[in-house]
Amino acid sequence: MATLNELSPNVEGNHQGRLAHVPSDLIPKNLVGPIFEKAQESSLVMRLGERIPVTYGETVVPMTIKRPEVGQVGAGTSNEEREGGLKPLTGTAWATKSFSPIKLAGIVTVSEEFARTNPQGLFTKVQKDLAYAIGRGIDLAVFHGKSTLTGGALLGIDTDNVIANTTNSVNFPDTASTTVYEDLLAGYDLVAANSDFDFSGWAVDPQFRSTIVKEGAWRDANGNVDPARVNLASTTGDILGLPAQFGKAVGGKLGAAADSGIRVIGGDFSQLRYGFADEIRVKVSDTATLSDGTNTVPLWQTNQVAILIEVTFGWILGNKQGFVKFSNVKTP
Repeated sequence: MATLNELSPNVEGNHQGRLAHVPSDLIPKNLVGPIFEKAQESSLVMRLGERIPVTYGETVVPMTIKRPEVGQVGAGTSNEEREGGLKPLTGTAWATKSFSPIKLAGIVTVSEEFARTNPQGLFTKVQKDLAYAIGRGIDLAVFHGKSTLTGGALLGIDTDNVIANTTNSVNFPDTASTTVYEDLLAGYDLVAANSDFDFSGWAVDPQFRSTIVKEGAWRDANGNVDPARVNLASTTGDILGLPAQFGKAVGGKLGAAADSGIRVIGGDFSQLRYGFADEIRVKVSDTATLSDGTNTVPLWQTNQVAILIEVTFGWILGNKQGFVKFSNVKTP
């Protein structure tokens, strides 16, 4: 059946190029919603930070630097000392911080035969993996200022908006001179010493999970850990009464990026704001011409399909000193 304004030939099995004629297994439907949900599920930033509106240009965020206070009226506690007293004046002050977003994108190509056959569900898995790619790219950008694709530093970003660049740092000792929890408390004090910050939680590298469990798990009279009280599968928990989220972005070993040695980051996560200038976009093409910087390949001529995912994303830290990093790499 011909579609609107479709030229001849326009019959079944012999027609012009229209989405209406493309097999449903070649162009997945309702992909953007699930991709955003998967990205959010996998991303530490989207679990810990506060989402704000972001524009394509510069986004300005107001910051309160002085809050109003209240004072006592009168000279004492009796009616005679209170009544008729002048109410004190108070003040407030604001500042602004600004940031501009970056664009994250990636293209995956497969043969048309691969897409149609979907062997062992691999083509479907590629689509799902794109969601995790966005989540990982966002996390590595915010926590370490790096690209998962190259492992190198992102260009043009404000390094004061990178969490790992905080100068608050604690190194877990090679010896048992202090416990992990004593070190965590020492780091907590580095942040809590500034009354502008409210220490709200932890981000923990999953490979450090067993260390946390060993030191804090309930043990019986013989010193044995009760396995029924340990859940290594959970992506959330609590440490010293504060919520903890687990994610590989803490250590930074994502994609081509090297391990930083950081195992825990704690602090005031209300300092972290992020947002999207647009929704995560997915495009599918079998007619584009792609270049890898050296070679140029026409998809139509080579029977290939390309899936593009991209998003324009930005973030800002109120103050990187609202965080503390804990490393298991001994400082020389």
